[in-house]
Amino acid sequence: MKRKMFLDQSIAAGEEEEANAIRKELWEIRYGGKSEVPDTPADGYLALWMALEFNKNASSRLFGAKSARREIVKNLQKMKITEYQGKSALHQELLFRECCHMVRTYMELCEKDKTYNTTLCGIVPISEKSAKNKLHRDIYETAIQVPADVNMQEELGIITRAAKTAYEDYFPGEGGL
Repeated sequence: MKRKMFLDQSIAAGEEEEANAIRKELWEIRYGGKSEVPDTPADGYLALWMALEFNKNASSRLFGAKSARREIVKNLQKMKITEYQGKSALHQELLFRECCHMVRTYMELCEKDKTYNTTLCGIVPISEKSAKNKLHRDIYETAIQVPADVNMQEELGIITRAAKTAYEDYFPGEGGL
């Protein structure tokens, strides 16, 4: 992966030793899990995003919010997000950047996915504007609505901020979330 290669080069060159040590920790936490695909690292941050995504309708189910909260907390602990939020400003900044990267990665995957941008079982493509609106709604519901529904605005605040930043960077001048 390019990001790992750049990190290794920066470490070898002795650049930003403290920041690179934190980046390496975050990398190992994020990609340290087992993947179903050989020679491909599992992305724990995307797993957290998907846990949020899958729990969009949690508040409408009986015991849904409680179950969703438990699953989200488990993912937050696994990725040590709460722990990093309590550390130095540098830790928090680098964690925020990783969260922004997570949202951008999700947006890029959605943009490239043929079934995400089609209707009728993947047969009829939707317009570019409809695809952008769908992505906007998706990110809004996942990063803003879910935290409110499960009463975790504080714990997931960094992801909400990262989603807003990533969306505005991805679609400059389009308005934010």
